[in-house]
Amino acid sequence: MILWILGLLDILSGIFFGLSYFGFFKEITVIFAIYLLIKSIIFIKGFASWIDIITAIIMFLVIYGLHDIWIWIFVMWLLQKGFFSFLV
Repeated sequence: MILWILGLLDILSGIFFGLSYFGFFKEITVIFAIYLLIKSIIFIKGFASWIDIITAIIMFLVIYGLHDIWIWIFVMWLLQKGFFSFLV
């Protein structure tokens, strides 16, 4: 059950991250970036947690004006990670 909740939050993080690239929902994206940082610190032993830390940092950079094509790789990372958590 907790895996599904975390997966849903990852999917929502990816959606809001993608929307913040276009200037929408930046305040909510800050909340999801903080969520990713906290979750990553709690589960720091895994490789995915290190990628989540990088993703959260890039989320903050997007909120403050970074616009690069590489951002979509991290959006897809969050979406696929959330999707596959429902398959377990």
